[in-house]
Amino acid sequence: MKKYILSGLISGLVFALIMAGWDYYKELPFSVIKFIAHLVLFAALNGYLTYRRDHKKLNK
Repeated sequence: MKKYILSGLISGLVFALIMAGWDYYKELPFSVIKFIAHLVLFAALNGYLTYRRDHKKLNK
């Protein structure tokens, strides 16, 4: 379980940083709420999808 949380958080952080960089490129103000939303939502989605992928591999 720790593996899925860690991979989700790392991928969520990378995604949030990329999106913050994109906003900076577009000269939009930095939004902490938007950054945290990107981080949490993408981390949860990616962690869940990683869990499902590994779970399917073990059941085959």
